[in-house]
Amino acid sequence: MEKNIYVFGHINPDTDSICSAIAYTHLKKALGTEHIKAARLGKINKETQFALEYFNAPSPLLIENIKPQVGDMNYYAVPPVYVGDSVKRAWDVMTANNRQMIPILHQDHKLAGVISISDIAKTYIGLTDATVLKKHITPFSNIPSVLEGSLVSGAYPYNCILGDVYTTASIGEHTVLNDTDLIITGSNPHHIQMALDCGAGCIIITDQDMDHLNFSIPDPASCAIICTSYSFFKTIKMISQSIPVKNIVINQDLIYFETDDNLDEVKEVMLNTTHRHFPILDEEGQVRGIISKRHLIDIQKKQVILVDHNEKNQSVSGIEQAEILEIIDHHRIANIDTGTPVFLRAEPVGCTATIIWKLYESHHITPPQQIAGLMLSAILSDTLLFKSPTCTPDDIAIAKALAKIAGVNIHEYGSDLIGAGTSLEGVSAAELIDMDRKHFIIGKYNVSVSQVNTGDFKSLFNLKDAIFEEMKRLELRETLDLSLLMVTDIILGGTELLVVGKERWLAEHAFGLYKSDDSIFLPNVYSRKQQIIPKLMTSTQI
Repeated sequence: MEKNIYVFGHINPDTDSICSAIAYTHLKKALGTEHIKAARLGKINKETQFALEYFNAPSPLLIENIKPQVGDMNYYAVPPVYVGDSVKRAWDVMTANNRQMIPILHQDHKLAGVISISDIAKTYIGLTDATVLKKHITPFSNIPSVLEGSLVSGAYPYNCILGDVYTTASIGEHTVLNDTDLIITGSNPHHIQMALDCGAGCIIITDQDMDHLNFSIPDPASCAIICTSYSFFKTIKMISQSIPVKNIVINQDLIYFETDDNLDEVKEVMLNTTHRHFPILDEEGQVRGIISKRHLIDIQKKQVILVDHNEKNQSVSGIEQAEILEIIDHHRIANIDTGTPVFLRAEPVGCTATIIWKLYESHHITPPQQIAGLMLSAILSDTLLFKSPTCTPDDIAIAKALAKIAGVNIHEYGSDLIGAGTSLEGVSAAELIDMDRKHFIIGKYNVSVSQVNTGDFKSLFNLKDAIFEEMKRLELRETLDLSLLMVTDIILGGTELLVVGKERWLAEHAFGLYKSDDSIFLPNVYSRKQQIIPKLMTSTQI
């Protein structure tokens, strides 16, 4: 089964994370990579939503964790066996696939139950009860299939067997049967004629060369005539296996798993049951196959490509259990470990999309208008319309090239984009802090730094008390040493930095914050990674 490759940016994604994931996914597809999807690790903010809607791009798939799931196991695929199929059909599937247990399906492919070899064994004792087919409402079509024979003439008047099963050895010369009954006879012409005369609804003639039948078929036949190459005694033994498998299916205390179940939970269940094999169902409830305890050591890790981040704490839950294929980033190289060598492209530019454009160029591929527009949006957002100190000449030149492909005026579109994300109307304190929040390990300290770009300072300061309360709750909830919120305004030309935490002395040393203040305005400060984090790192060394 083919597995998807997921491309995503950091948690609490900004415009660069979302748009770079979409753009790099497009490039990989253009280069021939199959089963690759753009994804996101959180809610899309207003600014990013504006860009997606402007360029008519769908939102990437939301994923909450990348931990191994049942669907990542190399499970057994088994040919479907339905409730109406014969027991022999189930047996054949089990032996052909060397399975001790198989799932049984309803006609809509939903799980009806399971059967094991021991459940089937009891039907192999042969015909001991003449009413067995009738009692189990056996479809007539199961009979020739199980006997590997053919209906050579006539028709049984009912869809299911409604009568008893006889043999010519159990009736007399003048016995009269009903048209619901079946009779089994050998190849002796006298016995065949006796069977034809008894009035049964179906005659089963054994010991036949199916290519050269050695008896005359009446014209027209008044009943169904089935011929089989099986011997008389084997036919008697086999016919009870025509009963529908639904009659022996086990559906009580059934244990099954779904493809999106996490393996940590599945392991616990598996290790606390005597069952060895379990059906697995997809998100629509349809059966996909079987897993066993041995599959717990045979797992296909999810494959991922990281854009706009390379720190474990900024990535999806379970990232350490994934197979990282590539990293495309413009931040410092941090602490994500990889099990194998990966393609790593990291450059000191203002935006991940700038690097992705260079990758397009290196492969001589021009992005379409939609993708160019999204990449432009990422650059304008991350560089704050080229005012951030992280902005490089490469960012500006590439943004201009992308604006031409996207067909927009770079300054008009950039102002609209930034403006769309700056309104704080209706935004709660918790939402504001989580709009673009990143977690850092600086020395021995756990630090959270949020950033919001806005020109709506009035709304912000109306929320100031609620913001500080939420920052304190965040500090306790995530065991933080320091929590910062950057409120950046490119019109005023700087950032108001709000500070909470037991290690606030780091901010006092780094930014000249007075002990009596809970915030400070930092003129010409726009960049978290270049103007905030480095100064905090320097403070830890004091």
